[in-house]
Amino acid sequence: MQLARGSGASVRAQSRGSWPIAVAAAALVTVLVPVLILLISDDGGATFIGSTLPFVRALVHLTTLTAVALLCVGVLLPAPSEELSAEELSAEAQRLGRQGCAAAVIAALACVLLLFWTYFDVIGSGPFQGADLSDLGAFLNELASGRALVAQVSLLILGAVFAYLARTAVPLRMALVLVIAGTTTMGLGGHSASESGHGAAMFSMTGHIGAASLWVGGLAGLGWLAHAHPNLLRPTVARFSRLALTCAAVVGVSGVVSAVVRVESLALLPGSLYGAVLLAKTMAFIGLIVFGVLHRRRLLAQDSFTARTFLQLAAGEVLIMGVAYGLAVALVRLDPPVLL
Repeated sequence: MQLARGSGASVRAQSRGSWPIAVAAAALVTVLVPVLILLISDDGGATFIGSTLPFVRALVHLTTLTAVALLCVGVLLPAPSEELSAEELSAEAQRLGRQGCAAAVIAALACVLLLFWTYFDVIGSGPFQGADLSDLGAFLNELASGRALVAQVSLLILGAVFAYLARTAVPLRMALVLVIAGTTTMGLGGHSASESGHGAAMFSMTGHIGAASLWVGGLAGLGWLAHAHPNLLRPTVARFSRLALTCAAVVGVSGVVSAVVRVESLALLPGSLYGAVLLAKTMAFIGLIVFGVLHRRRLLAQDSFTARTFLQLAAGEVLIMGVAYGLAVALVRLDPPVLL
């Protein structure tokens, strides 16, 4: 039995030690594969860039969300003993900070890739088709999408530095805030900038993206914690529950504000498809908040709290969240009712 426990601990130690190699290999493949395809492309890569731009954007979202998940769990982890103050980080929290640092760096590299992908897509030319980089400065300075990507890269790198140096809770919290701020920059160059209620739309979109990133990232991080350190799950879930309630409220309210500012008059909402979808989305978010609060309280009050029961709760939240997200996407694609 002792030998089995020792071998199991050895396997876990090896897996923890090998993750930087796996991450570095994944980052290398992520960069090299597109470059190789561009080199052999007949049109210099213009068609390839246009078709793969959504995937590169998804890569940015995925890597950034991974950084949020790791840093959020690191912030929420309790101190391992009473000997450490509330501001001191446990060894596991420091490890999560370093992993979050690596994820933030990879996300920043993905953002740089997205920056060039977006630039070549805007000018309609591939990098090996005689594309001129002389307009890159204008793209970065004048276009909202260019400025947003520069800001996102800067925030991710700064967040990575704070995460790497974190030995107490404050730098790790700063790292989390900076990475979440990085997720909101793309919303500043989105469709909200052209809506009639520009100020309210921009503010609500920023809060919407930031709160959603923290909410979803935290939930994903807890899913990892349930597998890796189930003994730390219960106190961490208790802390996350309060944070999730705030995030859910911000996401719901900001989503309604973003939808309402697109409408010329609130009197147009009743009887319209846009108003019906908005109502359904609002009810879905209210149901999600009520479900999460009641289920977590019931779960934490039980003596039989296990990783399995938490994952069942998380699956239920993700299901309702998916419905709400689908309604949100439908709402964005719908034209708001207009005065005749």
